[in-house]
Amino acid sequence: MRILARICCCRVERKTGRIRRVKYRRTALAILAALSASLVLAEDIKTINGKEYKDATVSRVEADGIVLKTKSGVTKLYFTELPKEVQERFHYGSATPTGKAVTQRIGGESAVDRFAQQVQKKLDERESILQGKHTPGPAESMVIREINFHKAFLAGTAIIAIVLFAVVWARFK
Repeated sequence: MRILARICCCRVERKTGRIRRVKYRRTALAILAALSASLVLAEDIKTINGKEYKDATVSRVEADGIVLKTKSGVTKLYFTELPKEVQERFHYGSATPTGKAVTQRIGGESAVDRFAQQVQKKLDERESILQGKHTPGPAESMVIREINFHKAFLAGTAIIAIVLFAVVWARFK
C-alpha cells in the first residue's frame, strides 16, 4: 500500500491509515513564481553621479527617496541623486506621493512642525548646558553622583597602589 502511495504522490497518515494526496505541483509552482517574481523585480539602477546598483530590488518608496536591497545590503537613494526617468517612475514631485507624506497633518499639527519643535527644544537644552544655566533633573543628578563616586574610588585605589609600590620599592632597594 505504501509503494502504491509513493507512486501516486500520495501520503499515508500514520494514525488513521488514510491515504492523502499531496499536491507537489502547486507547491513547486508557488516556489517557481516567487523566484521568478524576485528576478523580474531586480534591476540595475544608476545614479546621476555614475554609481550603479546591480540587481537592486526597490523595497519601499518614501517621500524623499527609495530604499534598495542589493547583495551588499540596504541602501537609501534620495530622489535628487536619481535620473529624471527614475524620479518620474516613482512619482517624485507629484501631488500624490507613493510613500507616506512627511507633511501629513495629524490633529491639526503637521509632523514637520512637531519635529521642528523637538529639534528646537533639544537645541535650547544644549545651549543652556553650554552656558551653565542648566539645572539637572533627578536622574541626571543621580548619574553625576555615581560618576563622581567612581572617580573618587579610582583615585583612592591609585593612591593606595602608588604607596604600596613605593614601600615595596624601598624594601628591595
